[in-house]
Amino acid sequence: MCRLVGEAILLRQAFSFSYAFIRGCCLIYLFDGYELDSESCCLTKDGHRMALEPKAVQVLLLMVTHQGKLLEKATILNAVWKNTFVEESTLTRVVALIRKQLGDNSKAPRFIETVPTLGYRCIAHVEERSTAAAEVALIETESVEASNSEVLPIPPPSRSLPWLRPTFFVLALFILASAALVWWRTHRKPQHSQKIVLADFDNRTGDTSFDVVLKKALEIGLDQSPYMDVMSEREVVSTLELMGRAPDTALRPEIAREVCERSNWQVLITGSIASVGNDYLLTLEATDCSSGKILTRAKIEAPRKEKILNALDAVTDKVRHGLGESEKSVERFQVPIARATTSSLEALKNYSIGEYLLGRIGKEQTETLPLFQRAVELDPQFAMAHAAVATGYYNLGEYSLAAPYYQKAFELSDRVSEKEKLYIRAHYYADDLKDLEQGIKAYQVWAETYPGDWGPWLNIAIEYTQLGQYASAIAAAEQALKLDPSRGIIYSVLARAYLRANRYPDAKSTASHALQVGRNSVLLHAVLFEIAFVDRSQTEMAHEAEWSHGKANGWSLLSLQARAAASAGKYKHAEELFHAAHTLAEHENLDETADSILIEQASTEFDCGRPAAAQSTLRHLKRQSTNHPDLAFLKAKLGDFSLAKHLLAAQDGRNHSGTLMTYLYAPRLRAEIALQGTRPLDAIAALEPATPYELAAGFTVLTQRGEAYLRAKQTDKAVASYQRILASEGEDPTSMLLPLAHLGLARAEAAAGHPSESQSEYEKLFILWKDADRDLPILLTAQREYAGLIR
Repeated sequence: MCRLVGEAILLRQAFSFSYAFIRGCCLIYLFDGYELDSESCCLTKDGHRMALEPKAVQVLLLMVTHQGKLLEKATILNAVWKNTFVEESTLTRVVALIRKQLGDNSKAPRFIETVPTLGYRCIAHVEERSTAAAEVALIETESVEASNSEVLPIPPPSRSLPWLRPTFFVLALFILASAALVWWRTHRKPQHSQKIVLADFDNRTGDTSFDVVLKKALEIGLDQSPYMDVMSEREVVSTLELMGRAPDTALRPEIAREVCERSNWQVLITGSIASVGNDYLLTLEATDCSSGKILTRAKIEAPRKEKILNALDAVTDKVRHGLGESEKSVERFQVPIARATTSSLEALKNYSIGEYLLGRIGKEQTETLPLFQRAVELDPQFAMAHAAVATGYYNLGEYSLAAPYYQKAFELSDRVSEKEKLYIRAHYYADDLKDLEQGIKAYQVWAETYPGDWGPWLNIAIEYTQLGQYASAIAAAEQALKLDPSRGIIYSVLARAYLRANRYPDAKSTASHALQVGRNSVLLHAVLFEIAFVDRSQTEMAHEAEWSHGKANGWSLLSLQARAAASAGKYKHAEELFHAAHTLAEHENLDETADSILIEQASTEFDCGRPAAAQSTLRHLKRQSTNHPDLAFLKAKLGDFSLAKHLLAAQDGRNHSGTLMTYLYAPRLRAEIALQGTRPLDAIAALEPATPYELAAGFTVLTQRGEAYLRAKQTDKAVASYQRILASEGEDPTSMLLPLAHLGLARAEAAAGHPSESQSEYEKLFILWKDADRDLPILLTAQREYAGLIR
């Protein structure tokens, strides 16, 4: 099997002679003129290397080594993508690439046979050939007294096994040990990530501009390392609360050490800055939290204020070395703080205060955004300040305002540290371009580079949830929680993924546990509200609704309550709640969010059978020309295709479109245009690309598909589509399309000639809407249809 990349390549170089000497040979697999080398992991034909990505070669190698045997998809995924969460579609794509390179045909295969629903089988005639490993390695060994190198020749092939000869065995062990010593000295690292608490800087200069800046700069410098995990401000707040202290308590050394001990973290780092004439003296000291023992100490002088960040770079590197990080690691993950952030202390001050207020004090994005924007004004090249503004707008639902900041951060990402680069690029792909698959890949690289970091796993879970792939979302969120159980946001994301997967007890226990340990959030209460709605518990729904009163982002739970009311057939109450949510979003100057609430309201009105009300609601949009795909979809349902055609033309004109646009929004728009044109078969075909992600946007795709099948008189398939909606209640419990699935299923069963089954579905709808508004148009329509059925 192919060896890992990265540091494993260095290992292979260091051990190349010893490995070849002990192993003696490697295998080459031959089939139909192709050669697959198990050592170099490359595929060639007639001496020419074939263009195959590493994962594709690994899949092919796995198949040829099991020639003639069925390899199930799960077996291949576990072997090739171990510890990485990918869907079957990834394997399908890789197999297609292999077939393309081999000139193979899936319908008449010569090399790889597909066993439907199970996996793949290599059907080629494969021969094995052993070759003596012909490598000569230059091994460098170090000792206290001297260094030397030696080229050792490989002995000629012999029928006797060379590794059984005592002299060869001893020599191989000696070389292996020497190589290991070299590697360890240059690559040694802490056995685990050092979990670090930073005390506030002891500022003895009288210059208050250093109060927050130096601590944030130090955090950025340490965070570059894969082996340094710095406690976030939010974690500090949680621990301070357990200590009975206010969130803004100054982290003097004695307080910081108690925070460190209570959290069971390992290292406390204290820093100070003092004026020495015209110079500044910077001092850092790392101590063991439990014992107080000094682990390492470093100091340096900066000749003037402008050189302080450079001095902090140097002293931070010394601390990283002193805590056991290898020289190579420090060199690799070492970007000067001034370059990774900004050379402007004033810009860094605004950014640092914004991060402090957001993380420690718990201020909302609307309050911290001006600080990040000021940092951008002071230094337009400050990449992470651009990213902070983008994240702020994105979290507020102002996606169009976030976009230029994401793009600028991406353009500047070459200048930042490795972790910040991964952060910026992953969010750019996932949040700005909406290319969730590329975003997941970027987060996976982040997770591999920083294996102790929970952040990428959390974001992988979020993206998989957006794609409707909940098993992968749950696995990623559980990994994030395993890495850091103190993060409240992880509980929120995991609880939501459990809910979407219909795992209600797991969702409720996760959310409840988070609340018990003080990890509160709007998202947690939203999940609990949805679970209460599934349970039809009015008391619990009221409790969660009450919690949101007066809270920032309260519009989100108001909007959720409106959807729940509409789903219960109470559209008059729903409109009151939508109006309240819209007013609150406008009051917070969230124009894009306010428009999204109006679109949701209009969509609900249309589903209730009130198209005129939907048209009226849409007239209140502030951005009538918005490229909002849900608006284009709703307008198409109302008979206006202009925005839908505009979005489709824009997508066709791009070289690259996001995952959701390509596989969800565009297929929905094409299908709706076809349905409005009485072309149901075209609608069915248009929705085919959306199949892998049909749960990614509630029940819209399945509802469209059910309607198209019904119009095409493919009643069995229509029944299956509506049944899939009803079997996936947790996907969107408050959706209006959920009760309407009973109506769709009733109509499909009637068309299929199953009157009793149809009658049962109508009656289920009436039970759900027993307290509905009596004049609800869609309910009146259902009652007329039911009366005609039982007559």
